[in-house]
Amino acid sequence: MRRLILPVLILAIALAVFMLLKATKPQSKDVAIQEKAWPVAALPVETGEWPTTIMLYGVVDALRYAVLSAALPADVEQVHVIEGSQVQAGDLLVELDDQDARLDLIQRQADVAKAQAAIAVQESRHQADLEALPNERRLYKLVQAEVARLLDLKKKQVSSQSTLDTARQNAARQSISIARIEESIRTHESKMLELQAALARAQAALEKAQLQLQRTSVRAPFDGRVVRVRVAQGHRVNVGAQLLDMFENTSLMFRAMLPAIYVPQVRKALADNKQLVVTGKVDGVEVEGHLISLGAEVRQGSGGVEALFLIDSGWDWLQKGRVMQLRLTLPKQAGVMPVPFEALYGADKVYIIDEEQRLRPVIVERVGEVWLDGRNRVLIRSDKLEAGQQLLITQLPNAVESLLVEVVPGD
Repeated sequence: MRRLILPVLILAIALAVFMLLKATKPQSKDVAIQEKAWPVAALPVETGEWPTTIMLYGVVDALRYAVLSAALPADVEQVHVIEGSQVQAGDLLVELDDQDARLDLIQRQADVAKAQAAIAVQESRHQADLEALPNERRLYKLVQAEVARLLDLKKKQVSSQSTLDTARQNAARQSISIARIEESIRTHESKMLELQAALARAQAALEKAQLQLQRTSVRAPFDGRVVRVRVAQGHRVNVGAQLLDMFENTSLMFRAMLPAIYVPQVRKALADNKQLVVTGKVDGVEVEGHLISLGAEVRQGSGGVEALFLIDSGWDWLQKGRVMQLRLTLPKQAGVMPVPFEALYGADKVYIIDEEQRLRPVIVERVGEVWLDGRNRVLIRSDKLEAGQQLLITQLPNAVESLLVEVVPGD
């Protein structure tokens, strides 16, 4: 019995301890799981009219860029400018050796004088022919009368045959002389035309020689700045050799790539004769220009159209090829709202915070940018944006529809 009672007693004690422990264990409370609300910033929806501002990046170029070349083979006598020199129209830039040009000019002047002398001789000869022709004709009549008289005497056997033959020869010579004078008078006009043509050729050659002499002094074609000097004193240049490059001061322009999404607005503004202005600061100096043209070619892979802006102010110190960043202002558009870039998710999605403080996605149209309060903001438009709604302007990495948020006041 002792052996049977002991195990039963141990089991009873163990059971009693278990029941005691179970009865005295701490009671756990049910914890309600609460959804986390993400703190965010919001902006009340308010649409209106806003101008589009586009940040453009481009380079300084020139509408009038000249590469001055040599018009004749010569040695460079002297170069009067260096790179960066400011010059006025007509300023002497490069001097070429003019000895050959001067000798050629003397020859052409002699040719002109010779042609003029030939015309004077022809005029004098023609005048002499006109005066001599009546006398020659009277003399011919006298010779003919002499022949007739000798012929009559010959019939009467009073005169010899040799005397008659001599008179006939004189008559023939006189007839030939008259014919030559008449021919000279008839051809006077054609000879004068020929001589005048020769004079015109000589004068043209003289003017060309004078022009070549002038071209030995290379002068600035306009007010501008020298970009590059390609020769130095002592260089031998041939026809067409490049001497220096320069551009006109007032022809500097800003060449930038205009994104394709803004091209329709720009074309409409141009069609309405609205002036589109770019502004900005470069090295602390205000630069301003206006749109003059859109490029005629779209480069492959560019994603836009090249736009040309003539620089109106600030051009006097700019260098060709300088990279600049300027803002283009387009006409105002209605029904748009400026928002921070953080409000955009992807290319065209924003989130509205509903009455339950949950996110609702809205697809919007990006219509441009605007410079506001020292920051660049994006302009959006959508029929689903209504006044009074709260627009999420915090960039959440886990933003999804119906996400619970809490709008925190302040910036």
